[in-house]
Amino acid sequence: MLIHGIWLCYGIPSFLLVVFFIFFLRGKEFRYSFYRVIQCDMGINISCYLNTWISRLYHIPTTIPMMIWVNDNFYALFHFYIFFVNFFYNAQAMSVIVTATHRLWSSRPMSNMEFWRHNYGYVYIGVLILSGLHALSAKLMVLNKPDYYDHVIEKFVSDPMDPEMTVIHDRIFLVKSFGYFFILLSINISTISNLIKRFPYNSSTVQSKKMMSSLTTIAFINSFLFFLVLLVPLGAMVTMTEEFRYNATMLTSDVMSLFFPYMLICFDRNVQNKLMKCFGPKAVADRVRSSMT
Repeated sequence: MLIHGIWLCYGIPSFLLVVFFIFFLRGKEFRYSFYRVIQCDMGINISCYLNTWISRLYHIPTTIPMMIWVNDNFYALFHFYIFFVNFFYNAQAMSVIVTATHRLWSSRPMSNMEFWRHNYGYVYIGVLILSGLHALSAKLMVLNKPDYYDHVIEKFVSDPMDPEMTVIHDRIFLVKSFGYFFILLSINISTISNLIKRFPYNSSTVQSKKMMSSLTTIAFINSFLFFLVLLVPLGAMVTMTEEFRYNATMLTSDVMSLFFPYMLICFDRNVQNKLMKCFGPKAVADRVRSSMT
């Protein structure tokens, strides 16, 4: 199927690119706390991406026999998957908010960034704990059930939910989604407002204008990507096949999880300069010359 090709052609190379960037950003050129926050965000994102493959493997015909064996012999893996679906949804949303908050903090005049240099790790420990509590509460309330293989009809099916619990789940999910989105939107609007005040158009240097434009663009893209994720639960309110909803969920999850390196390549000058030093024509030519001597 076309969708499986997209998973492989976009997902696998992008996953490898994210892993590369996690180590790439450890360079001395990237000493600012912004890059440490990004590394934590990418770590959450690739973990989320890996978790989705538990589900994808029983939607791909060639790997269904393997997943039938897993269903019959290690069904706990499906419970593991559904727990971490809830966990990573909250962790990704909170991580995007943390990244946006860092930008808001740095946009203020005379902002003290020592907090982020010394405490970004504690911030992300808090993100993981809160996400775990969200996922645990959903598990205890049985707001989600894993799929299972029905040997009678010979296909993987959803475990029926109690209608009342389905309504509760949908309401909680929508409230959280809108809450996360509007928090993120408010932070980004405040960041843009701070930058406009800090760098008035007439008095801005070319460099400050470029920075303001880049931050504004990144803020917009982050909000837009999370808005795409928000559209998936809203799709439950309109006529939509289960297969289409599932594929839309996987695609938006992939974009949300794996797109950050492309934003950095397009908009971050430090990343662009470092990549040119490492992989630009001059760097390649120097390596060729050194290998020939």
